[in-house]
Amino acid sequence: MKYQSEDYFSVIETKTGRKICDCGTEIDALMMVSYDPNNRTITRNQFLMGQVIDVEVPKALPTSNISGPVPQKIQQEYLESMYPDVPENEPLVLPQSNLEPFIV
Repeated sequence: MKYQSEDYFSVIETKTGRKICDCGTEIDALMMVSYDPNNRTITRNQFLMGQVIDVEVPKALPTSNISGPVPQKIQQEYLESMYPDVPENEPLVLPQSNLEPFIV
């Protein structure tokens, strides 16, 4: 079992016990305490991560169930059924506009 711990630091207001912030490094926490050293203190917290599990990924996908490419005829029939309004051999032309061209 491998456990990986992470330490972080909380800056606490001593008069009220209110947490001011959490810091990832002790230097940042000390900087926050330096703004009001008589009223702030630091606590070190340790967060235990869950168990780390090493997973091995297979190097290649199995190819026994993969079928060959779909024939062109089936692909064309599928596209025609999905997009019946698109003309086959006509080029698509955008309508002209009355706006002036934008020149940079």
